[in-house]
This record gives sequence, structure tokens and C-alpha cells, in this order.
Amino acid sequence: MREFRINLQLFADTSATAANPNLIHKAWAKQVWEAGKHQSFFEKFMGTNAQSIVHVKEELTKTAGDQIFIPLLMPLRDGGVLGDDWLEGNEAALTYREFSVTINQLRNAVRLVGRFDERKTQIDMRSDARNALAEWLAHEIDIRIFTALSTNPTADRVIYGGSATSEATVSDGDRFSVDLIGKAKRLATADEDTMIRPVRVDGNEHYVLVIDQWQARDLTNDQRWIDAQQYANVRGNKNPIFSGAIGMWEGMIIHMTNRVLRTATGATNGNSRTKVGHALLLGAQACVFAEGEAPRWEEKTFDYNNKAGFAISRMFGIKKSQFAYNGTDLVDYGVVNILTSSVDD
Repeated sequence: MREFRINLQLFADTSATAANPNLIHKAWAKQVWEAGKHQSFFEKFMGTNAQSIVHVKEELTKTAGDQIFIPLLMPLRDGGVLGDDWLEGNEAALTYREFSVTINQLRNAVRLVGRFDERKTQIDMRSDARNALAEWLAHEIDIRIFTALSTNPTADRVIYGGSATSEATVSDGDRFSVDLIGKAKRLATADEDTMIRPVRVDGNEHYVLVIDQWQARDLTNDQRWIDAQQYANVRGNKNPIFSGAIGMWEGMIIHMTNRVLRTATGATNGNSRTKVGHALLLGAQACVFAEGEAPRWEEKTFDYNNKAGFAISRMFGIKKSQFAYNGTDLVDYGVVNILTSSVDD
């Protein structure tokens, strides 16, 4: 009779030698180079006040529950009364709209093989595990915010490059330009009741525009942009909202990041489809980050303290701010989507 043995492992241990046996050499460098390491893009735009682009709501950190409702007070638009016309009985009613955000828990962990495996290398794998998990959480939050802001824009909060009239008709030539920046700003401010509120920075009102690298390439090739930047007050401003900005146009602060959504969802081009960049004009309270619990760090040992594990978790919810101003149809409250081609070099 043959004997079969099955080694069933339902978890992954991180070994110092699994990826490369050279890690056991004594001369291996102590310092580890990291791929793609950076902080959260949206961190500088987050805050607990109503002027923040990503409005952090902390109510659920102080009370039980997994959902928060956010009300919006609509402007009074009745005509009032003139002279000695009777006001009693003709009072205006306050009207509210609302939307809700639900939180959940997000977790990840790293477990090392064991103390002997760690001893084979001079790399501080425990410190690297902590750094990798912190970077992972920042990345996940960024991606979730970009996805929330870019998914299903309402019809009156989206514009397209060139002659495109929808995402599926964006072709290679429908590129980003300074004309689109002005068009997006006009759309954001067109209606007094539903206009996107700008962010106040040092007493001035600004919107933030976030574009990808290929949209930035097309924008910075525009001579009008080049001429304007010598007068733009960006580099000398110490406010965090200006940090990393590539310039300004019509009072709009322009940022570039590779986390802007870029999808192959444009017009058919041979056997492929045009890549579309999902640029975002952002105003105050464009998105809500509902905090359920601050990031939590856990360390645990296994196998008689031979193996070390590290885990990070956070309870939060992310949602684009939307209200049904007319009582029926949702409208994006603080964002305009700008869809253009994002063609490779």
C-alpha cells in the first residue's frame, strides 16, 4: 500500500531566504530599498472641518454603530412677504437632504518564518513588516477614495475632452487642455444652489484639480499653460494643499498623481480601446471618510514565541458626497469628473 502525505498550509510565512538565497550572505546590505514607497496622496486634503476636500467624520468613534447620516440644509428660496402683508402662517419650512456612509473593517498581516530564519540575514524584517503594512493601508485608502470619486459621476458633473460626448467615445485626440479646466470650473459654479463650494486657503478660494501623468503631459505642452506658470503663486506657498502641485490655472491648484483612475474604456481603436484618464475637480466636502476606529497595530507570537506576526487594521467608510437636491435625483456634491484621453507616450 502506498502512503500519501499532504502538507496543507493555509497561510503564508515570509521567509528571509525564500525570494533570494543571497540574503543569507554576511555582506548583504542592511538597508532595504522599497518599491513604490510613498505616503497617502489624500492625507493633505483630509480634515475634520467643512473646508476639507475629504471630510473626516468622527462620530462613530464615540458611539456604537456602523452607519452615519449626513444632513444638508437646502437654501430658502421662497419670496417672503412685502410691506404689511401677513407673515404669520406663511413661514418658510426648513428642507433637508441626507446621505449615509457605512463603515467596515480592513485588515492585513505579515508573519515571519521564525527566529532562526531572521538570524540568517542582517535585514530588520520586523521593521520592514511594519513599514510595508503602513504603506499598504495608505495605498488602499487612496485607491478607495479615487474609486469613490470617479465612479458613476452624475450627468451634470462630468465633461469630456475634445469632441467626446461620453466615456466610450473618448478618442486618442480628445486630450487634456487648459480649456477643459475653465469649462470644469464654470460647470462647478453654474448653479447657485448646487454649486461646488471652493476650499478657502489663506483667505482665498480655490478648487483642486487632480490629473494623471499623461494628462499632465498634454497640459504642460500647451503654451498658454507655460506662459501662465511664471506668475503662478504655488512654489512659495507653505499651505499643505499646495504641496506637490505642478501649477495653477484660473485659481485652480493642479496636482498630478499616478493614482488617478486610468481605464481602457474609450473609443475602439483597432484591436484596443483608448485609455481614459479620470481627472477630478475637487471642492470642499467632495468625499466623506467616516472614522470608526483609528488604525490599530497588533503584534503576536506563534509556535512558542518562535514566529512573529504583525497586523494592521482600521475601521472606516468612504463615500462620495451626493444629495438629491430636487428630492429625487442624486447630484455629486463636491466633484466634477473630467474624462480625456490618456495616451501612452
